Amino acid sequence: MFGKSDDKEKADIARNEEARRKMEEALARRQQQQATPAAAAPPPAADQVRPAAAPAAQQSAADFETYTVAKGDSLSKIAKHHLGNANDWNRIYEANRAVIGDNPDKIFPGQQLKIPRRANPTA
Repeated sequence: MFGKSDDKEKADIARNEEARRKMEEALARRQQQQATPAAAAPPPAADQVRPAAAPAAQQSAADFETYTVAKGDSLSKIAKHHLGNANDWNRIYEANRAVIGDNPDKIFPGQQLKIPRRANPTA
């Protein structure tokens, strides 16, 4: 008498199952996207190649230190502490895009991040 009717309860269960199924599909798509490299772009012409800093994936392990994210951390806080400038958060993000994902504001305690070494350690 005071509870939900059977039809309403069945509808609630169906909505919950649909939401769970959609979440699982989204997680599976995200995992597949992270595991599958994007379509390769055509190589640049020889005169367009810039010998700037190597991408994070090609840099040696000596170019990075490892940091474990703690509760309350943000990329800017980590950058301020390790690189000396909070505005260098994007260097950390680019080096860890595969770990962090598409949203640099979503880092979690326990994540292992690679921190690029300072360009000028005496500064």
